[in-house]
Amino acid sequence: MRSTTEPPAPRSHGIRGRGAFAAALVGATLFAGPHAPAAAQNESYELVRQLMEPEPRKRKAAAKRLTRANEPRLLPALVDALFFTPREHRSEMVEVLRAFSGHSGGDRYQEWVELVGRREELVPLEGYRPFKATLFSRIDPRFLEILGGEEPARIRLEEVVWGGVRLEGIPALERPAKLAASAATELGERDLVLGVSLGGTHHAYPVKVLSWHEMVNDEVGGEPISLSYCTLCGSAVLYSTRQEGGDALTFGTSGLLYRSNKLMIDRQTGSLWSNLTGEAVLGSAAAEGSRLEPLPVTLTRWLAWRNAHPETTVMGVDPQLGRRYGFLYEDGAADRARAGVSFPVWQQDERLPAKTEVLALRVDGRAKAYELEAVRRQGMVNDLVGELPLVVLADESGAVRAYRRGTGELLAGPEPGLLVDGAGQRWRVTEEALEPLDGTTRHERLPAHVAYWFGWYGFYPDTELWMGR
Repeated sequence: MRSTTEPPAPRSHGIRGRGAFAAALVGATLFAGPHAPAAAQNESYELVRQLMEPEPRKRKAAAKRLTRANEPRLLPALVDALFFTPREHRSEMVEVLRAFSGHSGGDRYQEWVELVGRREELVPLEGYRPFKATLFSRIDPRFLEILGGEEPARIRLEEVVWGGVRLEGIPALERPAKLAASAATELGERDLVLGVSLGGTHHAYPVKVLSWHEMVNDEVGGEPISLSYCTLCGSAVLYSTRQEGGDALTFGTSGLLYRSNKLMIDRQTGSLWSNLTGEAVLGSAAAEGSRLEPLPVTLTRWLAWRNAHPETTVMGVDPQLGRRYGFLYEDGAADRARAGVSFPVWQQDERLPAKTEVLALRVDGRAKAYELEAVRRQGMVNDLVGELPLVVLADESGAVRAYRRGTGELLAGPEPGLLVDGAGQRWRVTEEALEPLDGTTRHERLPAHVAYWFGWYGFYPDTELWMGR
């Protein structure tokens, strides 16, 4: 996603045939429609809107009245309005922000978003949600419907920011062609891939392609899946999208972010979902408490994946699609295009540099992160998360995986790919499990994934952290 301070002119689209309703409200007064708050609140938000006016006289009058009213609950609305206000018109808005917050900040939008984030006790003045929805509909009319519903939100809407593209402005890949490994002439041996093993089927997704599209809706081994890649947080997370009754959800990029993490949108209900947690956070799916089931995924090199799974297929690369959107499917090209792009995250931890890669997992409601390089140096980590014994393994390629294990610690076996427990039992390491050679119960792989430390910590500040011994 790209960083910008000047949102584009509105463009009409539709969600499930109702986009015309949203588009008709673009440019209307901020509180026309069914969400109109009480008169006093309506006046307060109207004054915020006047702070965005190009005419200095109107801005100064609104700033004077707002400062006299001293309503700190308007802070989130003021911060949202700051984003949509040209820098040369921001002085009055910053004056009010300072008065309400006691903070001597300047006109930098991200700084104020972080301030609102840190003030978790702050409850916006009633009417904030329709205000924000209408404001964001200037970017894309469909945001009015997505943000402006009445279902309770499972995240703080005041921390939702625009990521630089309209709804589905980044095209998801829909069941892309699967090629035999021998036909993958576009892939170099050291190219990074995301490997998926389900139902005895192995399949790989080139990172240099997924870095541009950020979302794949597919089926592997008979399982409908979405592979969601938030490049900002370095988190490629694999989810099963199968729903009760056998239907499957499909996802796109919403263009919205929460704590620098992408919010996905499902095409079936128009609900927003978190890339990192798999939880529906806004919309009808959120009202039902829906959550996606995470699945294991392996970040590795193409040569290592192909050697381990000669029968693997790989996602085909469509150069014409890349040219259509200006995407260069080369290693690192997407990262270079995004160089310098950042978004506000107020919850941070200095135990590791922000973009340190960790293997992240959640078990029975407990979160834990393993510094990736430390695991690679050690090779194997026997650990407990809560009461669950697990083992984290790094292979020769640098790929890191996590598995359940028995109560006894595991040691390296007599040959690569074999482990031995304290009773002398040998276990073969596969993509999906630790398989016992004597036929006893196997230990399933855990759905861990790689992420940047700052992204993981922003959602799980109570996470445990392993940094080596």
